[in-house]
Amino acid sequence: MSSANVLPSAPPKEPLYPVLTAPAENLRLQKIDEMANTLGQEDRHYRLVAKKYKRAKKFVNWGVAGSSVLSAVFSSASLSSALSVVGLLATVPLGDVGGCFALVSSGLIIAGRKLEAKIKKYQEITTLAVAKHDTVNGLLSKALNNNAVSAHEFDIILSKFQQYNVLKEQV
Repeated sequence: MSSANVLPSAPPKEPLYPVLTAPAENLRLQKIDEMANTLGQEDRHYRLVAKKYKRAKKFVNWGVAGSSVLSAVFSSASLSSALSVVGLLATVPLGDVGGCFALVSSGLIIAGRKLEAKIKKYQEITTLAVAKHDTVNGLLSKALNNNAVSAHEFDIILSKFQQYNVLKEQV
């Protein structure tokens, strides 16, 4: 076996992460990492919640369509039985069933609108979390150009995270 095919087993000579000069910088990096992780977790959480609401909205839409069709069927059956004198006794119950399905359809339409509002809200929060996560990562990489995070750079990143929380509450 030639030595050209053997991979080196020693770790690289250069460190993978920047060497920190002071414990304060280490604390700043930990806080920034916590903020970035929080934003990433919020992004994943709100994407999952929006996906569940979309699934529920799809079922509500199918329910609206089904109850609307059944309402139309029973209402037309009630009308036709009223026009033919033979089925006069069945007119009222068929009309009542058609009306009940119409009420169910109306209720499901209202529920669908509420679900749509929640989906929109969670999609806006997801977009906000992704944008702030990218901003924090960009500011962090800019701050680490000189292998240090100054107090001013840390304050800017902290203000972006606080701004995210304020904007999330407004949504």
